[in-house]
Amino acid sequence: MAAEHIVILGAGAAGAAAARGLSAAEGIEVDLVGLSREKPYNRTLVNKGVATGLLEPGQARLPQPDVPLVADTARVVDVQAQTVELESGATMDFDALIVATGSTPRRLAPELTGLNAAVKSQRVTTLHSMEDAVRVHNVLVRSPHPARIILLGAGLVAAETSSLLSQAGHDAVIVSGSTHPGRTALGPIAADRIAELHHTQVSMYLGRTAREIAVVEDHVELILDDHTRLDADLIIVALGTVPAAPAPWNGAVETDDHLRVIGAPQVYAAGGVAVHHHPSLGSYRIDHWAEAAAQGTHAALTVLHDLGKAPDPGAYLPRSAFSVRLYDQTLTGVGHTGPTTTTRVVSKNPLSIVHTRAGIPVGALGLESGRFVRDWIPYLHVHT
Repeated sequence: MAAEHIVILGAGAAGAAAARGLSAAEGIEVDLVGLSREKPYNRTLVNKGVATGLLEPGQARLPQPDVPLVADTARVVDVQAQTVELESGATMDFDALIVATGSTPRRLAPELTGLNAAVKSQRVTTLHSMEDAVRVHNVLVRSPHPARIILLGAGLVAAETSSLLSQAGHDAVIVSGSTHPGRTALGPIAADRIAELHHTQVSMYLGRTAREIAVVEDHVELILDDHTRLDADLIIVALGTVPAAPAPWNGAVETDDHLRVIGAPQVYAAGGVAVHHHPSLGSYRIDHWAEAAAQGTHAALTVLHDLGKAPDPGAYLPRSAFSVRLYDQTLTGVGHTGPTTTTRVVSKNPLSIVHTRAGIPVGALGLESGRFVRDWIPYLHVHT
């Protein structure tokens, strides 16, 4: 009997975890499809290590599972024919497909005055890929110390990056269109506490947006919507991420609670590309490394179940932890802490918060309270 062929699109956290979960199963063949001309790397080290010069790019390489890696970007999935068209023009057949292509950075509006010239000068960049990290590091190296860096955005990546730059002796400036950044992802109490940390360490311009960017000799100037003018050596666009999938999705891939893609038999999705629909959690998307890996593992188990090779793993429930160093404090989170949850403050000092839905704990957050957060993991999604 011929082996069943499982194709995994994306070789990052979710794809690699799915491949590891499938590699030992009998009666299947697995191909892991990554990006053309790119070796997989640990994306958490883009800003934490490579951009600031603590690591060389090669040190961030991701150990690969024991399955073939095809470096050929997936362009089109034909769900009915069960084929994937690759950038090279090659086509792969599949019996089951896991889409784990992750996310791409949300970008500035292309019509923003001066943006194209600033990008070409490498004075404006995102900080999502290894190429971005090298670009940021190169600017830091050749700029007078301290370099002045503007971060457009105030989410967790921007917050952590501003902290890393500040602690490395650089002058970081945060510009956010929101007057209360982070409230959607973390809730108002944690977000406001993080804003207090920023105010003690960096300059902040809240409720402001970019009106124009101009490259002036060896630096870049950002003009805000209130006509404030800010000079910098580099502008980092850190406005969050959006799902990145090949056609026919070209964006978010919607899944049920087992990570099966809705309306696409034999197709599954995991990681930052997936928008989940769960009967009790509602619709949600979580884009961080440990969560992506956990989803990849669960997607593999669901595939094996649907192929009759493993028991039903049940519905996927987010329980993965993340941590972000913010100046002299550490923010730790676990599970689902999004805008559809209710927050309950257990302690104000150290800040310790439980997130619930319909009275059921689904996530936890804390500043300098990592043990509190980790202790909640067994109780998440448990009816009491």
